[in-house]
Amino acid sequence: MSIRNEHLILSASIAGFGFHPGAPATQAHRLIEVAYYRQLVQLAERGLLDFVLLDDNRAAPADYSFGRLDALSVLSRLAPETHAIGLAVGKPTTYSEPFTVSRELATLDFVSGGRAAWSATTSATDAEAANFGREHAPAASERRAIAEEFVEVSRKLWDSWEDNAVITDRERGFYLDPTKLHHINHSGSHFKIRGPQITYRPPQGHVVVVQVDQGDAGAPLSVGVADVLVLHHATLEEAERDYAYYQQQATAAGRTVRILESILPILGETEQSAQAQAEALDTAAARAGKAVTPPAQRFVGTPQQLAARLHEWFESHAADGFHLLPAVLPDGLTELMQELVPELQQRGLFRTDYAERTLRGHLRLPRPISQYAGIVEQ
Repeated sequence: MSIRNEHLILSASIAGFGFHPGAPATQAHRLIEVAYYRQLVQLAERGLLDFVLLDDNRAAPADYSFGRLDALSVLSRLAPETHAIGLAVGKPTTYSEPFTVSRELATLDFVSGGRAAWSATTSATDAEAANFGREHAPAASERRAIAEEFVEVSRKLWDSWEDNAVITDRERGFYLDPTKLHHINHSGSHFKIRGPQITYRPPQGHVVVVQVDQGDAGAPLSVGVADVLVLHHATLEEAERDYAYYQQQATAAGRTVRILESILPILGETEQSAQAQAEALDTAAARAGKAVTPPAQRFVGTPQQLAARLHEWFESHAADGFHLLPAVLPDGLTELMQELVPELQQRGLFRTDYAERTLRGHLRLPRPISQYAGIVEQ
């Protein structure tokens, strides 16, 4: 089993109005303003989070109540305005091409100085399928197979330039060493790509792959795909069991994986005030007919009680950290950064400053060696 981080990992999702279905869907114009995402990302960085995740979809909501910007473009725009926080983007694989997506993700890694991460999502709805000339979305098994091969090919493309391929040898007139630039010649069930990529190898070697369990059977949740798995469990015992299972799988595969638990906190100064807030959100959700909650552990209580819960799960080897789903944005994220993070720091569970500047550094994930290193093409 890989060595755990000294401190727990903390990340947060920052899409939409918040993750409780009762979150007020007001000021929809915020979702198309870069300033809004700047506020969220910089707030999370002040809270010293490991990374933020901005998901993306390929269809408008059923009621057409709001629009959204392209998540990858937003994070690329904000990367130079941040310094250490990881920037994870949800990028669907079902109707895309690895050559294009891997280049875009490598670019995010370059402009952020090695802080890019990718949630390789799949497109499960017929509404999304219709936007790509199809009547129905592929079956879950097909979407999962596409995503798995998509990640495999992307890693090959990132490796197609070895780290020291560019030599700029003016005396000999060489810009690069041709023996360190590789055609990947991938031929699989869903993709056939010659390569090489036209972007150099990313600063992290491979962009960090974050896979989130959102209850979709078409999403690959395996240590072969993910560097970070975000799971959700109702009990400590279930979390401990799956943590041990995935870590054993990773050890057998010679890989390092970090496992986080999704949690949707509703906090208050007292248990009573937290419960009152939860009841108000539940009532708003019922009135709007929005009963579906994201797959995450729901927590209602004080920041001190939440810190104690996270402490217990971390020390019990139920998780390497936690993925926060603020109930309401931006206020819920502000509360977590100002109230929860100091509690965790007082317990010695969380950093008081960034020690690294890459996401792999934060997560203590090894930088992979190019799979083509030492291979000379004939």
